[in-house]
Amino acid sequence: MMKKVVALALIAAFALSGYATAAGGDYIILRANVNPLYIAGESVFIQAFILVFQNGKPTDNSAVLDVTITEIGGNYSYHEQVNIAGGRQKTLNFPALDEGHYKMRIHAEKWGMRSQTISFEFGVSHAPVPYSVYFNSDGSRVHFRSGRLNETGNFDEKYGFTLKIWYSQYGSEDVPIKVLTNVTHADITIPRSIRQSLGVVYVDVIDIYGWRNSDTMDLSSFSFTGMPVSYAYGYQYMEPWASRTIARIIIAAAIILILFLFIFLVSTRGTRRREIE
Repeated sequence: MMKKVVALALIAAFALSGYATAAGGDYIILRANVNPLYIAGESVFIQAFILVFQNGKPTDNSAVLDVTITEIGGNYSYHEQVNIAGGRQKTLNFPALDEGHYKMRIHAEKWGMRSQTISFEFGVSHAPVPYSVYFNSDGSRVHFRSGRLNETGNFDEKYGFTLKIWYSQYGSEDVPIKVLTNVTHADITIPRSIRQSLGVVYVDVIDIYGWRNSDTMDLSSFSFTGMPVSYAYGYQYMEPWASRTIARIIIAAAIILILFLFIFLVSTRGTRRREIE
C-alpha cells in the first residue's frame, strides 16, 4: 500500500513539474509609457509594447491589451480592450478627460495567459494660456503680452499671469527684481545698475493653471516646465567660445583679403615690368 502511495505521489509530482515547465515557458511581457500629465479636452495617448513567449521563445504573436482608467476620488471609469501586435511598440489613443486625478491599469491577455498588471497615476490639467514675452534689443525693457483675448478683442482679465523677474551673477545668489501678479500685459524697465553688470536677468511666466514658461516646454519629451526668457548683459564674457569664434572669423577674413591684395599687386607689378622690357 505504501509503495502505491509513493508511486502515485511521484507521478503527481512529475505531472505538476511538467505543467510548471510548460506554463513557465509561455508568458507575456508588457511594457508601457504613460505621461504624468495630459491636457484636458485632448485625447490621452500611451505607448504599449507586448512580447508573447512560447516554450521560452519570443514570438510576434499579438495579444489583447486591457486598459482601465478611473478617476481617483471621482466617478469616472473607462474600459477598453484592443488587440496589438507583438514585438512592436504601438501608440494608443483614448478619450479626452476633464481636469482631475486619474489612475490607469494595464495588462495583456493571450491563450488564457495574463501578464502582470501595471498601474500609473496621472493628472489632467487645462491647456496653458498662450503669451509672448521678450526683451528689447539692448535689454533695457521686458515686454509681456497675454495671448488670451475676450469678445471685444481686449486682454481677458480672467486669465492673469504671474511674472517673476530675477537677476543672477556668477558666484552669487539669485536676486529677485520684481514680482507682478494677475497681469495680462506689461512693459517693465530693468534698472540701469543691473544692465551695467555682467549678470543675467530671467523672466519666469506662470499662468493661472500653474504652467511655468509654457512657451518653451515640450510635453512630448516629458518637459512640463519651460526655460525662462533671459538677457545676458555680459554675454561677451559669459560666452567666450562664441565671441572668440566671431572674432577669429573676422580676423581670418581680413588676412585672406590682404593676401589677395598682395598677390594682385605682385602680379600687376610683374606684368608691368615685362611690358617695359
